[in-house]
Amino acid sequence: MTTSPVIVALDVESAAEAHALIRKLDDSASFYKVGLELYTSAGMDFVRELKALGKRVFVDLKLYDISETVRRAAAQVARSSCWR
Repeated sequence: MTTSPVIVALDVESAAEAHALIRKLDDSASFYKVGLELYTSAGMDFVRELKALGKRVFVDLKLYDISETVRRAAAQVARSSCWR
């Protein structure tokens, strides 16, 4: 697996589309961004799948809500040991 500094944005609607892109890139990419659209569709289960494959993951959620809600949501993402 490469240690490319490039982060591939998985800006797609579904886990199936993201998996297809990941397969196409094979070992040429090891770091992926999961944004709000994919996260809403596939959730933390998808993020955990990427981690289990040995991929680095940046969870990019721009949250604007009640501060306690944002704090608790960010804590859930932090528990996954992904980049945030």
